Amino acid sequence: MKDKMIQIWLVLTLFSSTFSFAAALYEYNRPVRALGMGGVYLSFVKDTDAPTINPAALGFVSGIAVEVANVGLGINGVETIESYQNSTAVNSASDYDQFFGKKIRLSGNARVSAVMPNFGLSLYDDAQVSMILRNTAFPNIDMTFFNDYGLVVAGSATIAPLTSLGFSFKRINRWGGYQTVGLSTIAAGNAEALKDEFENKGVGYGGDLAIMTKIPGRFSPSFSIVWQDVGSTAFTKTAGNDAPPRIKDNLQAGVGLVLDLPGIDLSGGLEYRHINDTGVQIGKKLHTGFELSLPLIDLRVGSSQGYNTLGAGFSFLFLNFDAAMFKTEAGEYPGQTPENQILLSLSIDLSVDANFNFYSKDGKRRNLKQRR
Repeated sequence: MKDKMIQIWLVLTLFSSTFSFAAALYEYNRPVRALGMGGVYLSFVKDTDAPTINPAALGFVSGIAVEVANVGLGINGVETIESYQNSTAVNSASDYDQFFGKKIRLSGNARVSAVMPNFGLSLYDDAQVSMILRNTAFPNIDMTFFNDYGLVVAGSATIAPLTSLGFSFKRINRWGGYQTVGLSTIAAGNAEALKDEFENKGVGYGGDLAIMTKIPGRFSPSFSIVWQDVGSTAFTKTAGNDAPPRIKDNLQAGVGLVLDLPGIDLSGGLEYRHINDTGVQIGKKLHTGFELSLPLIDLRVGSSQGYNTLGAGFSFLFLNFDAAMFKTEAGEYPGQTPENQILLSLSIDLSVDANFNFYSKDGKRRNLKQRR
């Protein structure tokens, strides 16, 4: 029995090596940098994030940027690792009691992007796996599994002084969904039977609309409204018994300020997301965050859904490493069911300005003494 359980867990781990978990309010392609500063990002989106986050930001791109690789991994907190490391062997049904109510969630993503003034492309793989054992009388495992492979084509146009209108078109191949799996399926050690629970596949087409205004000045205020997955993105079944669940639309608004000083930048902002979801409490929609950018290092703090967030970034030449620790609310209101998350990402960015000189990921000449 123990050997069979180990085999199943290995299979799940392999499946989830590129997965990204989303909480009760589904969001995807959110950069680790943003998550470390309370989820705030619409006003500070870097060039290669624009196609998937805020296509209106393409109207403010002045050079050519290529994201050769961007990969990320995550898990729902250190306590999850410790919980399963300290677990005892499973030799009988009662031995499963130690796992009841303890969710395990693995995450990750991968992406390549290329942008230029008013145009951008992104190709990404974003997925998730999570599981929790429930119901001691009739044990079952609630599982979530998604793997989204998407292509995004985005553009923008100037519609007024200092204002850009952005739009994107995306094609997404989705695999997975939500399933309740009987404990007997897991205990049987049959990996094929487990895979059969998640054979639903489909393809969907969607789009985003965005508008962004940037005002020059000492604090460079910016304002953004982004409607992601306009009208929701539904999927047409290509395999399995049913089409995968749709991606619900997400209307967002944000404001940000940036103070550019010699050697450092101070950034701060506020976002209100899922505006059109009237069934969600306001506290779960609010996000604030700040970032202090020093040569080579960024430090980030914020508040997301009422919980504190922490983040840090390190950049050297074309390498960018980011880490974030935060909580997401899986319950009906802030403070009910917080879930810890830890995410790490590594990206390689190549960017040149109009004169083909290398510049940093935020548009300034790359200089180790003043990165931005």
